[in-house]
Amino acid sequence: MEDVRLRPATIADGDFLYDLHRRALGDVIEATWGPWDDAVQRRFHKAWFKPETIEIVLVGGQRSGMLQAAPADATTFYVSRIELAPEVQGRGVGTTLLRLLVERAQQAGSSAVELHVLELNRARELYERLGFEVVAEEPPKIRMRLTL
Repeated sequence: MEDVRLRPATIADGDFLYDLHRRALGDVIEATWGPWDDAVQRRFHKAWFKPETIEIVLVGGQRSGMLQAAPADATTFYVSRIELAPEVQGRGVGTTLLRLLVERAQQAGSSAVELHVLELNRARELYERLGFEVVAEEPPKIRMRLTL
């Protein structure tokens, strides 16, 4: 089992998170919307980068990913983003994070965990394996839900 820990993000994590986004999802973004446009992606990054809402995933003490999730309402816990560096994908880190999020959702009194995944993102297989079901197709995304 990997040593997976979380810590709050800081403003100093900005460049790491931009690079992580490209490494983790660049191929999916390009397959969905066309060639990577650095200017567009930097604007996207600037708009969503709010360190107080993000946790950095540490694997073996190294920054290896990010997590952004919180209660959406009284019944639903929403996972905004999970991104993992390619070198830790497929090693159980995503499963560990999702199990942690289910625990958080239960502690918050939520009855479901929801997320959106790009149609071409291979993470969909992980979500399905963990019991998430497709509740809406919203191209180019799919909304998935795990009932607790």
